[in-house]
Amino acid sequence: MSRKTGIALFVSFVAALLVAGCTASNHSGGSVRQQKAINELVIGDILYDTDAYQIAQQKQMQAYADSLGIKMIFENQQGKGTSAPNLMDDLLAKGVDGVIFQPADANVSVPLVRQAQARGVPVLGWGIPFGAGVTAPYVGLDERAEAVAAGKDAAQYVLKNFPGQPVKVLIVTITGVSICSDLRMGGFEQGVKEVAPNALIVTVNGNGDRNTAVTVTEDVLQRDKGFNIATGCNSDMAMGALQAFKSAGLGGATGKKPDHAYFFSINGTDEELRALTDPSTPLMAVLGLTPKEVAKTLIDTMVKVIHGEIPAKGNYTANVPDTPLTPDCSVANAFNKEEYFAAQDLPCVSG
Repeated sequence: MSRKTGIALFVSFVAALLVAGCTASNHSGGSVRQQKAINELVIGDILYDTDAYQIAQQKQMQAYADSLGIKMIFENQQGKGTSAPNLMDDLLAKGVDGVIFQPADANVSVPLVRQAQARGVPVLGWGIPFGAGVTAPYVGLDERAEAVAAGKDAAQYVLKNFPGQPVKVLIVTITGVSICSDLRMGGFEQGVKEVAPNALIVTVNGNGDRNTAVTVTEDVLQRDKGFNIATGCNSDMAMGALQAFKSAGLGGATGKKPDHAYFFSINGTDEELRALTDPSTPLMAVLGLTPKEVAKTLIDTMVKVIHGEIPAKGNYTANVPDTPLTPDCSVANAFNKEEYFAAQDLPCVSG
């Protein structure tokens, strides 16, 4: 054997060892991960609750994942953050490649995100930021500017149509949840006060639940029936508040002109759109979430995180815009079918 041939064989041998080492690292959970094809991925999703929006989002995510060949495993917190630890354990045990997580409790979510990340499973936050002490990519909602505009519209309507009345606002929210305090209800309150600086704002905790919203609104109305604007941080709370107003004889409208109070809601569910386009109800505006666009953004972003195109422990943030809706029946019908899988037209003029 010549000296040159011996060197060549030695170089080949070392290269083979390096390749074998990398392959072993891939299979042993080391820092180098073998990239899976999209149609081999399994993505877990911890949903917030079982309200109409969450159901529509799950359907949209399943449909989009199916189109890509991705397997989805859904878990649901039922609005209770204490459910999340078992749900995360279940997803990790099933070997998911990534987890999409909208926490019902931001603080409870922190050790769960750390747990997944420690096992090399990236977590994508959605809708409600994780608590302090953990860093992960996040998809939020671009809502504050639209909520501010909605607050301005409501205050201007009251000043024009209820002259001489002080602007009095009832907000049914979820205490301590940033999407309500910072984006939605915080933005709505800002908009109201930009038009009516002396407006009285009363905030009650509806806990994200319709029945709770009905109860707390009824309690408030027993003390003060003078509210001329009312809203809730999601559809269940807004529609629960409207139910309480109706029970008190304050929830009607004539020709789409509120008899007592202007209502604003957020989500864009079938129930809301029916009320929005009904001339006998005082729901005057809805900020419609777009589950179809949300689903696509979440899955596309999760795939990029899994494939290393977005850092799994970085500060990447994306935002999905909502769609402001008015009592226009044609627009509401189109939105309902596209986003919420409605099979029939709303009972207003079809479009």
